[in-house]
Amino acid sequence: MNTSNKVIPLHTINTIDDQASIWLVRLDDGNLSAQSKKELKTWMLADERHQIALKAMADIWHDMDEILVMVNDEESSKNVSLWPMLTPIFKPAMLAASISFLALFIWLVMPLNVERNSYVTSIGQQLDATFDDGSIIHLNTNSHIETEFSDEKRIIKLIKGEALFEVAHDPNRPFIVYAGDRLVQAIGTKFVVHLKTGNIQVTVTDGKVKMSKVAPNTKLADIKALDNTTIQIDDVYITKGEKVLISSNQAPQLTHVKAESIKRELSWLNGKLIFDNEELFDVIEEVNRYIELDIVLKDPSLHKIRISGRFDVGDSEALIEALELSFNLKSQRLGSNKILLTKSS
Repeated sequence: MNTSNKVIPLHTINTIDDQASIWLVRLDDGNLSAQSKKELKTWMLADERHQIALKAMADIWHDMDEILVMVNDEESSKNVSLWPMLTPIFKPAMLAASISFLALFIWLVMPLNVERNSYVTSIGQQLDATFDDGSIIHLNTNSHIETEFSDEKRIIKLIKGEALFEVAHDPNRPFIVYAGDRLVQAIGTKFVVHLKTGNIQVTVTDGKVKMSKVAPNTKLADIKALDNTTIQIDDVYITKGEKVLISSNQAPQLTHVKAESIKRELSWLNGKLIFDNEELFDVIEEVNRYIELDIVLKDPSLHKIRISGRFDVGDSEALIEALELSFNLKSQRLGSNKILLTKSS
């Protein structure tokens, strides 16, 4: 005879029904605290039978309406109608239970305490946003981000453009930026993510970030906190003073960036664009990000001209004037939104 003392407690149907009844009563009261909601969600996810039992309890309230009507319609020797007497008792409870149960399932499919926002800048516009956790986002020209902050994670999707992130330290809530097919995670740091057509650029100005590959078009809700203890083959760690450029179908290119270069790259924060011996093609491409006009170099031989200078963001006239005087160029207006730069004859 087996005399094992191991006893495995079973959650019987009756026990589950009792628990479901208690939760339904608490729902009917309509004053569940945030902690109670978390406990309810934990209980429902612990066993699929819990959800079934709770729904069955709610259905009973619903079906009670039809049952009482059937009793009322019975034609047996002048029965006294029970409905007028029971309606004041059951009707409010049925209505409250139905509403509470509907609210419950809406709440179940939504994460707890999630705050979602969207931020957009037009051409030439910049935007700063400070969040409750102390993190700051600086959004550059013609950019768009979506944010999802919860108790477990802080996620930002960079849809287009460029943004500087100053991350408040919180080891329990990973800060993740999703751009293109990459996730960039930081716990307490400062970094820039620039999403261009065909490439992603990440520059770290303070601290350290981890970049991981992810399937394109991943939904924010499906992004989980990255596991810092596991290094994947595609992971890249970027520290202060480093930049990573990822182009289509190419391995990440990690380079070291001097402090002066980073300062120039971030000059847009102060409303300036600073160039130091950079090719004219790259300068024009950068300036075009901040203006409604499209400056075009007609002759490819102009692309390699080296230029240095400091300009106010959006002041294309100053740049064009400087180019005309310094490099013997001529500007020609084409329509309302294009300027063609050519060599003077």
